[in-house]
This record gives sequence, structure tokens and C-alpha cells, in this order.
Amino acid sequence: MQKSKIYLLITANAIVLCVILVLMMPAAGMQFYFITGFIMAMMILVPSVLVSRALGQLTKDVDNTELELTETKLELFSVKSRLSEVTTLDELTGCSNRKHFVDVLGQHKAMCERGSYDFTVVAMQVDQFSDIVEKHGLTRGNEVLQLFSRIVKAALREVDVLARFNTDKFAIILSGASEADALNIVNRISHLIAQIQVDGANEVKITSSGGVTSFHGTETLEDLVAHAEQAMEFAIVEGRDRVAGYNYIAPIADDEQAGGRDLKEKEGSSTVKDTSGSEIAMPPSDRNPGFDSSKSDRRK
Repeated sequence: MQKSKIYLLITANAIVLCVILVLMMPAAGMQFYFITGFIMAMMILVPSVLVSRALGQLTKDVDNTELELTETKLELFSVKSRLSEVTTLDELTGCSNRKHFVDVLGQHKAMCERGSYDFTVVAMQVDQFSDIVEKHGLTRGNEVLQLFSRIVKAALREVDVLARFNTDKFAIILSGASEADALNIVNRISHLIAQIQVDGANEVKITSSGGVTSFHGTETLEDLVAHAEQAMEFAIVEGRDRVAGYNYIAPIADDEQAGGRDLKEKEGSSTVKDTSGSEIAMPPSDRNPGFDSSKSDRRK
């Protein structure tokens, strides 16, 4: 539309100029009129060609600029996505990092507080990681961690979250799962992990120790993580290659503690079953109510 207006203006100017020349010389011959017509044609053609080329170049420049802007936007989006992944993912395993895990844990806690929703927190450790690094090197140890994370991810659902907390320690949020469900899931994962081969001779058997806890409505995010880790540490102390459940006891009101009553009598002792079925007693600490034998299991 703009080009048409420009061409129309050029043509109008040329015609007006030629008409003026003809009116100024009414007695001129045919040669004069021929020359005037030729000049008018050139006055229309030359500016039109120049304007067309200029507009074409301008259009090309605009298109190139728009293309560069589009590419820049895509690059910025890609950088933003990579930065987001860097801030939420563990570089070695591709799992969530601890910060992102705690953020998601807060969302699950909020959903549980709003309605009838349950979730379970699991802490797990690759038991032989230090031995693998000592015998086969850090590179092989990292490969085992990567394989471990892939196996765990394959055993989980999309709604579950796997995070790497420390060198050889991981944490899981099992959405909508009870502690009994979590024990079954961890045991199933342990059987898959046992198939990992560190070397051709298969001299090192990979096992994992785990701790399980669920949200009871009073714990903070730090409490949930700590309870799962305490249960895992208890499983490690009891010989590894097993999972223990945290025996949660609700806080006692201040008025129930009046008179200097012994809280340990109310808490009782806690136990975990070994492979023979016998019970090993573990007295709870001031902040650790212990581990329920009904929530413990030795993995074959």
C-alpha cells in the first residue's frame, strides 16, 4: 500500500511537470512533444526503480532483524531453561538437588494439610560407594551412582520425586503412598540395584540402606528429612542392606510434662528385626522416638 502511494506520487509529479512544459510552449512541434513524453517516462521509471530497490532492501533488512530477534529470544529461552535446570538438578545424576527437593516437599506438605492426601519420604544410601571408589576409582563410583539413579527413576512414577542429597545419599517423595507402600517400593528397588555389576568378576554386590517416614501433620520440612535420614542411619547401624521405618510419636503437651515425669516411659523402646526374626532393642533419644519393628525389613 505504501509503495503504491509512492509510485502514484512520482507519476503525478511527472505528468504535472510535462503539462506545464506543454502549456508554456503551445506552438512546439512533434519533436518537442516526443522529447517531453520521453522525459516524463524517465521521470516516472527511474525514481520508481530506485524506490523499489530501496524498499526491497529495507524489507530485507527488517526481515533479517526480525529473524535475529527471534533467534535471540530462542537463545534467551534456552539459557533460561538451562539455568533453571542448573538450579534444580544434580549435575552428575540428573536427579533433583536438595534445594528443589525441599521446595517440592513443601508443596506436598501443603496439599496434605489442605485435604486427604498422603505422602512418604524415603532416604537411601548406596552402601558400597566408598569401597567402589577405593578399589575402582571415582569415575567408576560415579557411574554406579548414575546407574543407581536411573534404576530408581524407572521404578518410580512421574508424580514421585528423586533427589541426590549428598555424595552417595538420595531422597524420594512418594506421592499418595503409605509407609507400608514405601517399604515395598524400596525393597523392589533394592532387588533391582543388586543386579548392578561393578566389574566383570562381580566381586562387589551393590546394596542400599533406606529409611522411611510419612507426614503426620505436625512435622516441619526439616523434621521430615531428618526423620527419614535417622531411620536410614539406623538401618546402616543394624548391618545395612535393609530399610527401617521411623516410629513417629506426636509431641506431648506441656501440661502433660508437668511434675517432671519421665518421657521415656511414655515413648518406650524401639526395635528392628534382623533376618532371624529376633529383635534388637534401641532406646530412643530425646528427639528420636525410635524405629518400629513393624516398619523394618531385611532385604534378601
